[in-house]
Amino acid sequence: MLQLKHPKTHQSLEVNEFWLRDHCRCGECLNTETNQRRYDLLELPADVKASQHNWQPSDGNDEPQLLVLWSDGHRSSYAANFIFDAQLEQLISRRTKSTSLTPWNRSIVLQNERHLRFSLPQLMASDEQVKSLVASLVRYGIIFIDDVSPTPTMTELALRRIFPLMKTFFGEMWTFSDKKDHADTAYTQLYLGSHTDNTYFCDAAGLQALHCIEHSGDVAGGENFFVDGLHVVHELKRQYPAAYELLTRVQVPAEYIEPGEHHRHTAPLIRIDPLTGELVQLRLNIYDRAVFDTLPQSEMEDFYASLRLLLQLVREEEQQWQLKLSPGSIVLFDNWRVLHGRHAYTGRRTMSGAYVQRTDFQSKARTLGIIE
Repeated sequence: MLQLKHPKTHQSLEVNEFWLRDHCRCGECLNTETNQRRYDLLELPADVKASQHNWQPSDGNDEPQLLVLWSDGHRSSYAANFIFDAQLEQLISRRTKSTSLTPWNRSIVLQNERHLRFSLPQLMASDEQVKSLVASLVRYGIIFIDDVSPTPTMTELALRRIFPLMKTFFGEMWTFSDKKDHADTAYTQLYLGSHTDNTYFCDAAGLQALHCIEHSGDVAGGENFFVDGLHVVHELKRQYPAAYELLTRVQVPAEYIEPGEHHRHTAPLIRIDPLTGELVQLRLNIYDRAVFDTLPQSEMEDFYASLRLLLQLVREEEQQWQLKLSPGSIVLFDNWRVLHGRHAYTGRRTMSGAYVQRTDFQSKARTLGIIE
């Protein structure tokens, strides 16, 4: 271990020497155009050591540099803040401080609804509006794009202004009504309880978009409702900590089967960040559950009791934000956080929609400087 003291802050740090050698930023070690390493890790001697090291004093506003001569003859130079910021404790601190998420229930979201509405013409004309939209989507997990002509083509144009679309066996863009094109409850007129989509995928869609492009005939019902899973999980942890802990570790299988398709994935219902303990993903869909064969029968009672507590919280009236989606407005929401559902309906109702991969959502937020 190399003992270092920051020349300006005087913070002390022990650094593994192989780690430091592996993080050399010089042009021989790092392709500065692609930000990829140039070498094979096995090319470094396992016992590489710093033969000499010293701080190069800062010149004016320049940052102090650590100069290292390595036992393999290589020379490296490191910015002081690069080394000290690239530590686990700093990462945890940044993640904790930088969280800009606002957990909400119905009353909270209604007070902030003005932050969730964006006009398509303004989005098309302004990159700042796009940035504001993504920031609100990160913070609240749900936004609306208004003034969109009720067609699949305009729905796609609006979404592609912000994100690339995710292709699944449903396609990139899809429309659904009560015409049973897929073996899914969404393709009916039945009540659909609060859920997240794609629990049967290894990597569920990060965002989901819905646009009601038609509701005609003998119209009744069809109101949509949304629930902030972040708020619900916080409440579960606060009120029922044992149930919360159990649902973060029990593996629950989900499955989707139709001719030519058989998707299956197993994971906990609540996925947390192992560094901060914060929610990463709520994976909750009572319809897509597969045969539950991943837990001993002796532990089933506790699991079902915990799941019932979670579902009861989700279905509390104060958690449900209910509204009727109308032609002209797209709702775009975080499928890893916000649950959605709808009441049964009559008449003809056609929805257009799409998914966005989680990685594309986060990439956009990072390039805009919204998340780290």
